[in-house]
Amino acid sequence: MSRGKFFLIALICSFSWYVFPGYLFPAIGTISWVCWAFPKSVTAQQLGSGMRGLGIGAFGLDWSVIASFIGSPLITPFFAAVNVLVGYAAFMYVILPIAYWRFNIYNAKTFPIFSSHLFDNKGHVYNVSAIVDNNFELDVAAFQRQGNINLSVFFSLTYGIGFAAIMSTLTHVLVFNGK
Repeated sequence: MSRGKFFLIALICSFSWYVFPGYLFPAIGTISWVCWAFPKSVTAQQLGSGMRGLGIGAFGLDWSVIASFIGSPLITPFFAAVNVLVGYAAFMYVILPIAYWRFNIYNAKTFPIFSSHLFDNKGHVYNVSAIVDNNFELDVAAFQRQGNINLSVFFSLTYGIGFAAIMSTLTHVLVFNGK
């Protein structure tokens, strides 16, 4: 078999393997029995949805979803995979629910629990184009009319942890390698 023919067969097979879970039916990546059991409950959707919630009770039939948290669990050392899994579980199943339901941080219940969009104070998607002028500069009067920009609690906590990780890396380098 020639290299070109092998490449063509591999291309068709990989495309066929991805087109079903990735394009035609992405729901097999995160199947949630919680969402099926309680289809009208917003809280059940926030807890169970693997796409827009915490993913409790969700499972995946797509290998790219299963291996997405660390690349490939077949290659990564066990202790590293467990470390990532414990950090993920602590954040998603302890810190995030406490911040959302218990303390309502940043008025979190007004916005979706898991979103990367910007929101106004009423929970609607923020109209960014309404607060900039033709030169893409901030129109302060329009911003004051529109109101403050809000993030979902997941997005804001993720930003905070990201900034903390940068500072902890710099501190680690200074403490252990600084002279």
